[in-house]
Amino acid sequence: MALLDNILVIGANSMRTAITHISLSTADPGTTTGINQATSARLPAGWAATTAGGDFSITSALNFTGGAANGPVTHVCFWSAATAGTFYGSQALTGGSDTTFNSAGEYTVTALTVNGSST
Repeated sequence: MALLDNILVIGANSMRTAITHISLSTADPGTTTGINQATSARLPAGWAATTAGGDFSITSALNFTGGAANGPVTHVCFWSAATAGTFYGSQALTGGSDTTFNSAGEYTVTALTVNGSST
């Protein structure tokens, strides 16, 4: 039996509270420390309400500045603070996503959803 939606919502709400900031990585950030963080500052995470299935998304676009001009962007990373803090994991940018900063070192994340599921 899969987990029920009500427990997925509890878990998602806890994650929404813990993940206060989002950063970009220029290569795989690894599984424990969030290495390869881009030079752009972490941005505060604004999360919409959790859906019945335990998913949650950002409420507005994240406009990063200060990255390397035309440099790579491979992942978004989840953190507990603007600096230092706890690394909670990452999500790869895939499926034809734009994967470079522009020539001014800017990058915009227009949509980001963390999916909760149990199969």
